[in-house]
Amino acid sequence: MEKKGVSLQSRFMAELSRANFPMMVGFALCQVWLSLCFFAPQLFPENSSVSVYEISLVACVVSLVPALASPKASEAWLERPWSVRAVALCASVGTLAIPFSAGSTGLDGALQVFAGLLTGIASGWLFVGWYQAFCKLGDLIGFVLGVVANNLFMYVLTAVAYLPEVSPWIMVAVACALPLLSALLLNRRPETADFVGEPTLPPRRSQPRRVLALLCASIFFVSFVDEFMRNYYLEGTDLAFYSGSFNLVLLVAKVACSTVLVVIIADRSRKMSLVYRISFLLTMAAVLLMPYGGHCPDVMYGIASFGAFLFKIMIMILAFNFCQRYRTSPLLVYALTRITFSLDLLLGFGGFNVYRMLAPAVPDLLGLISVALGLLVVAIYSFVFTDRSYAPSFVAADGPAPSGETVEERCDRLVRVGSLSRRESDVLRLVAKGRSAPRICEELHLAMNTVNTHTSHIYQKLKIHSRQELLDLLENMAPEEERPSVGGRS
Repeated sequence: MEKKGVSLQSRFMAELSRANFPMMVGFALCQVWLSLCFFAPQLFPENSSVSVYEISLVACVVSLVPALASPKASEAWLERPWSVRAVALCASVGTLAIPFSAGSTGLDGALQVFAGLLTGIASGWLFVGWYQAFCKLGDLIGFVLGVVANNLFMYVLTAVAYLPEVSPWIMVAVACALPLLSALLLNRRPETADFVGEPTLPPRRSQPRRVLALLCASIFFVSFVDEFMRNYYLEGTDLAFYSGSFNLVLLVAKVACSTVLVVIIADRSRKMSLVYRISFLLTMAAVLLMPYGGHCPDVMYGIASFGAFLFKIMIMILAFNFCQRYRTSPLLVYALTRITFSLDLLLGFGGFNVYRMLAPAVPDLLGLISVALGLLVVAIYSFVFTDRSYAPSFVAADGPAPSGETVEERCDRLVRVGSLSRRESDVLRLVAKGRSAPRICEELHLAMNTVNTHTSHIYQKLKIHSRQELLDLLENMAPEEERPSVGGRS
């Protein structure tokens, strides 16, 4: 066992050395900023500007709609350094306005709207910028460890925030500086042109479209449950929870868990299903014990937050692998998931407020809600995460491809099986590398109509109908002699 433990530690350190450390830190700072931004009013007892949170969520959703309508232009805009700096400035100014927005006067209301709009825009675009950067770089390990680093930074900052010697305004200044530092690190990300994603959603009724729909459904419902439980268990004491001793225990557990997770991801192990089961059990325990957890809310929410931590890791892996596998624009996928996440947070926050109003009139309401949320969690974990359509999105994390061939070797086999011409072979290899049609035109010095014709011939000869099916074929190729139905000259 000791030898095995040493092996696990050495493999973790080896994978950690491959992750982009500045990007990991920058992503963590972005997450810490958002938490401090929303919970900043808790540092000022007289501040009751909770409306900033709701306005910010709505602003986040609305601001990301252009990313869905015009992903290519949005992607180009977000990759400009000045755009990232502008988004970070919105985050900083909006955060600074929050402590001044307490009260019920017209000026206070205007400040709340102002702060909500700026922080909402930043919480959408700055996060999507980080998601896109990690996905294009192919750094899944750094992406996941950024979540762990966020938990570490959050504990340290909140512990300092509650020291009597520390003024709340110091924490506000820190919160204002964090998005600027995060943007600085994002603008220094390594440049890469290896990943090219299609700026369109997968075709309707296709497997990739089904996977994306299931991904959004799982984010929506599970995050809704977590947001409801956060409001129920903590009731505005989030910063006190993050700085507490029980959260320190959870932090140690998360760091230990991340060591195993990194090795699972790096080894492409099928033990990822264990993460899913643990997350399910923790979430179910926190949901079903809501009627009895009022005496120890920190412990109960700690259980829920650990389940949510594992759930977030799974979602990140799924979305990351979806972009890599189907060569879909990361900006498009992550804008869609970010919109979904913001909507369910808004719904969870509103749902808790409705419960609080109705609870005095309906004595058994909490028990009914607990059962309903439990059934919802069972449905999502049982039918969504175990759906067969999800398997391709877990391939990169769960297991190696059916054979040990390289992409070039698989292309060679498809060329032989489909009897492709030399030019069709060239087009096939570029498609396998994720090149878009305009990029193929540039590299092969061909007209767009010629590239489209070659692509159509490839589809006909391999008996497929889309780029996604071609990528599926490359990923899941059976031995050549087992594919007699594919190929033949047409």
